[in-house]
Amino acid sequence: MRYFLLIVILACVTGCQNNPGNRSSSASSSEERMIELNKSIITSDRQLITGYISKSDLPYSETPTGLWYTVLEKGGGARVKTGDNVTFDFECSLLDGDPLYSGTQTIRVGYEGTESGVTEGLQMMSQGSDYIFIIPPYLAYGHTGDGHRIPGRAILRYRIRIKEVI
Repeated sequence: MRYFLLIVILACVTGCQNNPGNRSSSASSSEERMIELNKSIITSDRQLITGYISKSDLPYSETPTGLWYTVLEKGGGARVKTGDNVTFDFECSLLDGDPLYSGTQTIRVGYEGTESGVTEGLQMMSQGSDYIFIIPPYLAYGHTGDGHRIPGRAILRYRIRIKEVI
């Protein structure tokens, strides 16, 4: 009887493992469709951003993550890094220019609830810097928006001026 229970337990354990080879073709097909949909959305967002940039008089660069930026003022001193407390003025708008938020904010970089595009951008700057960032939805508020002014799937334009780095 013991051997029978041991064999049943072993059969259950080995048969229930989540091996990629055990996936059904419908799960694989569904994953492929989601990958293609995401690629399509990112491509569409990129076309909107590059169209906006092509009409601008400012030279923009793109980071490997897809964050676009232009430097208005370089600033001086050490670059902002994770853990720094940074005070900055900001203006946030939609790509079409509709204003969303503005003001002065102090955050601890990498520890606050700031979208990843802003966190990445801040770490490119130093005290006195003035940059404009174009942030695609996947580096900002994604499909849902912020629940207030920023709609879902919004491409954001931030102007950020670093006042103080502590």
